[in-house]
Amino acid sequence: MIAAGVNAKTLSAYMGHTSVTITLDRYGHLFPGNESEAAALLDAYLERAKKGGAG
Repeated sequence: MIAAGVNAKTLSAYMGHTSVTITLDRYGHLFPGNESEAAALLDAYLERAKKGGAG
């Protein structure tokens, strides 16, 4: 389901977990993305914020 693009909250409900935290603790390493992607997204956001276009 993760590879198919199902988000963590939906997966959590499907798996019957009482909290999305349980799902992320167990399967979080399988979700796409990594530290360099997160850093690039943050950099892009901060650039937009500097220019007054964030949000």
